[in-house]
Amino acid sequence: MIGGSKNKGSTSAGENQTWRGLDGGSKRTRINSSQSRKRRQVQALKLLGAFLVCICLISTVVWAIVAFNEREEPIQITTPSKPVEKILFDTNGVLPTSWLGTVVELRRDTAMMEIDIHTMKQQLEAHGQVKSASIERQFPNALKIDLKEHEPILRMRVMGVNDRAEVRIISREGTIYKGIGYPRATLNRLPFVLPYQHSEGGILPMRGIGQVAELLEETRRTQANFYKTWELVSLKHYSGNPELPGQVIEVRSSMVPRIIFGFNTSFAQQLDRLAVILNYVQSRGNPAIKRIDLTLPKDAAVQFESGRISTF
Repeated sequence: MIGGSKNKGSTSAGENQTWRGLDGGSKRTRINSSQSRKRRQVQALKLLGAFLVCICLISTVVWAIVAFNEREEPIQITTPSKPVEKILFDTNGVLPTSWLGTVVELRRDTAMMEIDIHTMKQQLEAHGQVKSASIERQFPNALKIDLKEHEPILRMRVMGVNDRAEVRIISREGTIYKGIGYPRATLNRLPFVLPYQHSEGGILPMRGIGQVAELLEETRRTQANFYKTWELVSLKHYSGNPELPGQVIEVRSSMVPRIIFGFNTSFAQQLDRLAVILNYVQSRGNPAIKRIDLTLPKDAAVQFESGRISTF
């Protein structure tokens, strides 16, 4: 019994030790399983976070590229459906509407926004008579063209096709062009010009025509009847720079063969002296005059056909 009890007690003690061991092992297994799950969760969260960061980065790059392309892309303007149906033409000169059709070519179906205004402006201003051109679209269907033309000051004979003499117009700016649309009476009032010859033999550019225009305008304003007798303006001794020595403008008229104007005094003063001389000569029976020199600072020298020279 006692031995049996010991054995039983021994067995019980062994069993107790075995269950404690089992209990302890069970607890360690549960702890390890929980930590493993936590580690897996942490890893999953890290992967998810990394994935989200990648998505954000990719989205940012894509957005930046799209935004950049949209910024660089030019704005597209839709072409109006209506074509040009009328041209509003205006000029401060004499060019007719029919001339416009020889320079500007527009198809009937040309849309408003298809017109190259810059090229059209260049085409118009390439014509010598046109000083400047302004072109604008007037929606829905009109094109407005405004021209500023050169003012004709002189005319010049040139050799044209087949060695035939032709007339060219000289503007205040020294532009030479073939005049279109001028009435014959207007051209007949313009004196001819004998241009200055440059050292290399050419006549271009024609400089100083503005001063010549001042002389013509002052004469036309103060001595209109005498101006009508002016036939030719010689620039043989006028290079266009009045500051150079010996620069003179010579006028040939039906009344006085040669009238010399200079730049030492104003044209108004020289024309006043000319008027005094002509009145004096008329009062003396109109003796034939060969030459009047108005270039002297205080006097004018008059040479008569008889050879006599007087100062005024």
